[in-house]
Amino acid sequence: MSSPGKSPQPPLLFLGCLLAGWGLGLISPFPLGLPSAARLILGTGFLLLAAIHGGWGLLTFKRMGTTPEPNGEATTLLTSGPFRWSRNPLYLGLSILLVWFGVLLDSAWMLPLAPVLVLLLDRLVIAREEVRLRAQFGEQYVAYTRRVRRWL
Repeated sequence: MSSPGKSPQPPLLFLGCLLAGWGLGLISPFPLGLPSAARLILGTGFLLLAAIHGGWGLLTFKRMGTTPEPNGEATTLLTSGPFRWSRNPLYLGLSILLVWFGVLLDSAWMLPLAPVLVLLLDRLVIAREEVRLRAQFGEQYVAYTRRVRRWL
């Protein structure tokens, strides 16, 4: 099987989408139109969701002694913690974090960029990771993909 190639760094994809949304907001402001209290409540919820998925996912990587680096060599297949219901909780956390920034900055531009980030992560990072994980863990990984969805 040929190598899937190196993946772009997910934080850089996130940063690109964040800067695009921020830049669009500078050129043509597009506020969400929500009262400050509603933005505070929504923002808190999105930040908590991002922290749960991303933070718990990172802790799981650390606890299991493997790397979260998409181009690194996994030493174990993660199936516990948030990996029980999402194969990609860190990427899910990044996507939710982008929505949080939209709420925080009162910018509706960020909202359509969240699915763009999901698509970029899915096609440029996850697809390559899956090839490597399938090659490394074989049927164990295939069985995991049958039990747990890629995102949610």
